[in-house]
Amino acid sequence: MKMMSSILLLLILSSCLCAATFVVNVTQSSYQAEEKQNITLEWTFTTKTQGTWKNLFIICSLVRPDEELVLYRVREGVEIPESQDKQFSGRVQSNKDVLKEGRIRLHVSRLRTEDSGLYQCDVKTEDGFNNADCRLNVFVPVKVVGHDPIHAKVGDDVILPCHLKPPFDVKNLAIEWKFEGQIIHVHRSGVKDNAASNKTHINRTFMFPEEFEKGNISLKLTKVTQEDGGNYICFVPDLQSQVNQGNVTLILDENGPQGSLTDTRGKYV
Repeated sequence: MKMMSSILLLLILSSCLCAATFVVNVTQSSYQAEEKQNITLEWTFTTKTQGTWKNLFIICSLVRPDEELVLYRVREGVEIPESQDKQFSGRVQSNKDVLKEGRIRLHVSRLRTEDSGLYQCDVKTEDGFNNADCRLNVFVPVKVVGHDPIHAKVGDDVILPCHLKPPFDVKNLAIEWKFEGQIIHVHRSGVKDNAASNKTHINRTFMFPEEFEKGNISLKLTKVTQEDGGNYICFVPDLQSQVNQGNVTLILDENGPQGSLTDTRGKYV
């Protein structure tokens, strides 16, 4: 009886030691990527030279509260592509050669917003079992969108349209409007910054703060002069996007159509 207890204790201790020495890690705990981009997720695990492919089992999944969507599976050293969930069909490739080095590299292409979430890889070898997870956030890139040329006559009030797509709240960001390279209007955290605005336009340019949360950063220009014709740029310098500015050209017509006099939707400042 005493001998059996000793053997059982030895097995338990051996199992604990094995679990402690077999480790699965992520090379990066979180990832940020834009929709339609590609990304590589990577894990590492403990390996020993005497290990064999037949003792390698891997399941990598997108883990949700009510389900797990498999994107990669290895059973007895063999990849099982039919186990892949349809959400990832044709979009996941692996570097099988690096498995021998104790690395799992999964290339996920054409990312979708529904790919966001917690990714976990469970790994089992003859040395033990363990897992590790990382988080992926896939977002739709926000960009500043200008407008086709706007026509106006001298003396008109005109609105130069500009907005963020998809709608994005900018009330806590700086917004700048430039005309021919010169800053003519600045808003910071929803308040007009007269000190930073060009004095030639300070009493003739207005924005719509109540529309900022919808991403509307249009500019109203009053009492258009002959010198106002040209290229205008709407710019959000703090926007984390490759497209943080848009263009609007104001064309002056002697007898042409008047400028955009769309609804201001409230008080402008």
